Amino acid sequence: MSSDDLKKFLENKIASLKKELEYYEYLLSLVESTSYINIKGNKGSVEVVKNAKGEVIAEIIYTPPLFKMVIKTKISSRKPIFSVLNKLLESEKVSSKIDYEIVVDSDELKEIVVKNVNDDIMYNKLKAGLQVILERIAE
Repeated sequence: MSSDDLKKFLENKIASLKKELEYYEYLLSLVESTSYINIKGNKGSVEVVKNAKGEVIAEIIYTPPLFKMVIKTKISSRKPIFSVLNKLLESEKVSSKIDYEIVVDSDELKEIVVKNVNDDIMYNKLKAGLQVILERIAE
């Protein structure tokens, strides 16, 4: 085995182990969070929203008909783009008959809870829209 082959093998192995470590850290954060308790025994999914740097900015917990986005970083509710978040949810409230709550504590966004999300189309629409907005707000 040449030194170039060995170097490539080691680089690939390190990258693989870093991904595995990230996965285990994420699982640990789920176990430690109170949100994990809410999905226990229910059929649902948990996904993460990351910013451009790869940092987790939110977790999406979907247990039909409840869609919950728990914010994992500091996001100020005073930023101008925050109004876009309200507009997105208001338009969906009218057109799709959803109900939502935006939880803010000390001008900091904590979570977004959407009720009556009964199908994958609505779930994916909300996830995509909120993800784009959160990525911009978290910048």
